[in-house]
Amino acid sequence: MAKLPDKIRGMISELENSPAPFIYFVLTFFFAVTLRNFLEKLSGRCPYALAWHIYHCYLFYICIALSLIILFYAATREKIENISRVVLPSFLVLILPPLIDLIASTGRGYSMTYLFPGPGENIWWKFLTFFGNFNGRWGVTPGIRIETALIIAASFIYFSIKGLSLARRLFFSFLTYCVIFAYGAMPFIIGLFIKIFKLEPDWQSFPLTDFYLLLILILAAAVFYWYNPEYFRKIAGDIRFPRLLHYELMFILGTVLAGIFSSQPVTLTQNNFFPWIFIMFSIVFAWLFSLTANNLADLDTDRIVNKARPLAREAIPLADYKILSWIFFLLAITYSFMAGPIILFFILFFIGNYFLYSMPPLRLKRVTFFSKFFISLNSMAMIMLGYFFLVGHFKILAAMRSPARLIVLFWVLFTAPVNFIDLKDYAGDKQAGIKTLPVIFGLAGSKKIIGVFFLIAYLSVYFMFRNVYLLAPLAGLGILQFFLINRKNYDERPVFIVYLFSIVALITYLIIFVKPAYLR
Repeated sequence: MAKLPDKIRGMISELENSPAPFIYFVLTFFFAVTLRNFLEKLSGRCPYALAWHIYHCYLFYICIALSLIILFYAATREKIENISRVVLPSFLVLILPPLIDLIASTGRGYSMTYLFPGPGENIWWKFLTFFGNFNGRWGVTPGIRIETALIIAASFIYFSIKGLSLARRLFFSFLTYCVIFAYGAMPFIIGLFIKIFKLEPDWQSFPLTDFYLLLILILAAAVFYWYNPEYFRKIAGDIRFPRLLHYELMFILGTVLAGIFSSQPVTLTQNNFFPWIFIMFSIVFAWLFSLTANNLADLDTDRIVNKARPLAREAIPLADYKILSWIFFLLAITYSFMAGPIILFFILFFIGNYFLYSMPPLRLKRVTFFSKFFISLNSMAMIMLGYFFLVGHFKILAAMRSPARLIVLFWVLFTAPVNFIDLKDYAGDKQAGIKTLPVIFGLAGSKKIIGVFFLIAYLSVYFMFRNVYLLAPLAGLGILQFFLINRKNYDERPVFIVYLFSIVALITYLIIFVKPAYLR
């Protein structure tokens, strides 16, 4: 009969080298959590709303799983996928606590809850005494304590099998307990978070689920990086940050305009703190999906003029790139929905416009000049999203004194100058038969035309504010953009830098001199 350590080593090796698809391990984890939720409802006297509690539990265990994967990676430097293949099915241990609690309570069950802040509650004492005393009704139940002890013991055995020294085994097993305890005491951590951001503590309107959704993003990004650093770097390097920052600034501009034109008081409170963050991330993921989808559609062209892009030089296999693209789509949908159904609509509008612009069968980017109207629409949508987020309606145009003039200026400010993004793709667009301005008028002619568009756009801003002191700076920025567009060794990066500086300057001007309501 083989020794127990050899059997455990064989089980770990079998999991790590299993031919089963990785998605099966993910589903095993998911259904283990589902089984735990079911048994907990039988065993416990849950004080929370059923739907909220079940949804919250999934997020809770996803966070723990990601945290343990990162911890085990830090301890062993084993491949992330191998660690995940061991950690995820190990969550079947979750079924033990409700069963143990049923036995310990002679069938009555206990309510499993967090450790909550309160008078006389000493979190450090609870940490040193393995969750403190149990009152016999609710809290960290006997089942949870036994489960935690088993996880710590299993972690110690895993670290031993991976060849860690005794000191490192003890240290990382202790950190395993720290991770589990931290999630059990999450209300204390949330309380600290509230204090840092100066938000009033209100547990009913400040749910833990939002915090877990944010934490999942951070932990998943770390896991993805260590899973494949090359993929992470290639995607990050191809994000085209200036274009993404443009849309984020449009959203921020919308929130500033909400404070200026709204007749009702607006402020950033604990009720919209996390939705604000989720919207910012939703824009990132919507942009990443649109970008990767466009790269898939433009693959042949990019092999000519954008050879450094990861898909064009096959730094990321085509099948994996498609999977990443759809992951970005799902993340954009998920986090925008968590911010609100109307937020989801705006993000879908953003994605849809870019799809019509760049993807077959229409590929409206082939329509000269006016194809950029879709980019202008997305810019306006992000402004409206920021406005709606704070005031809860879309009446931004009605709130302004001259909405028709604003729409015309917006067309000029975005649709015409934004044609500069086609300058660097001239060779590929020409070969692909895409009738952009550079293809029709040639590089030299189109540079002059686009440069004039920029100059007109900057001067048009003057008519929005009628401030004579703005005329000289606006003219100077317009002339600078004309020069940057028409210089011999053209590079779009300085053009973007000046443009983004202009938007930041506009937002700063509005905040300082016009002053939104929430800053007065």
